[in-house]
Amino acid sequence: MTAVRRALTLTELLVVIGILALLAGFLLPVLFQAREKGRQAVCLSHLRQIVAAVLLYAHDWDETLPMNAYQATDEQGRPCLMTLVGVLRPFGASAVASCPTEPMAFRLGSFLRSKGLAGGECGATRDGGSYAINTAAFVRGEVPALGWQEAPPLRLSRLLMPTATVGLYDGDVAGERECRFQPLEAALRGRHQGMVNLGFLDGHVRASPTYPSGCVTRNINGVPFPEACGNGISAYRRRCGSAEIAPCLHTLTGLAERDERGECTVLP
Repeated sequence: MTAVRRALTLTELLVVIGILALLAGFLLPVLFQAREKGRQAVCLSHLRQIVAAVLLYAHDWDETLPMNAYQATDEQGRPCLMTLVGVLRPFGASAVASCPTEPMAFRLGSFLRSKGLAGGECGATRDGGSYAINTAAFVRGEVPALGWQEAPPLRLSRLLMPTATVGLYDGDVAGERECRFQPLEAALRGRHQGMVNLGFLDGHVRASPTYPSGCVTRNINGVPFPEACGNGISAYRRRCGSAEIAPCLHTLTGLAERDERGECTVLP
């Protein structure tokens, strides 16, 4: 006898579709989290390589840290900004200068050209980045277009607690005076499911939790981003000699030291 194949009824088909949709609802967030964990690991690796390049540079230049940025001239004779990444290019840092979760958080080249630096970022192969810089460790050079005056570079001997001094971290660059930011101030971003990756000046890296303040500002390109407050970065919550605790740790600027109250930061 020929077997009769029974087709699914409409009700049974809807039940199957409902079960598949339910499974997808459970699995997709898990897959997204796993994918983001992978990106965060790559981001941490990039920070580790950049900090290693910083230390290699310092050992080559009489124990002196590279500058954050300074004005220079490109091959076409145009004014441009030589950034930390550009200085570290011989040490391989330019290939790992962004985070895969948000590789173009800010477009530095576009911003610089709007300020009259026709060459943008000197020697850059891409327009933007996604890491913020501790400007107390990597001081700014002279950039008339941005109103910066040159400061003497920092020596490694000035770092009393390199294991607690952050050099670079997941971040952005504030473009306006909102959320207590100053224009061109580094801004911390918890872009890895609320975690921020930190690169310390002894060479180690780690992730730290953040929480949203509820305030929203804009970066140097006018793109809005939420203010994130660091949590678990003890030295940066207080300036040495002061008992006042920062209400929202949204930028990591300073050199870690210790006073009678514990870990704190100073500005050189």
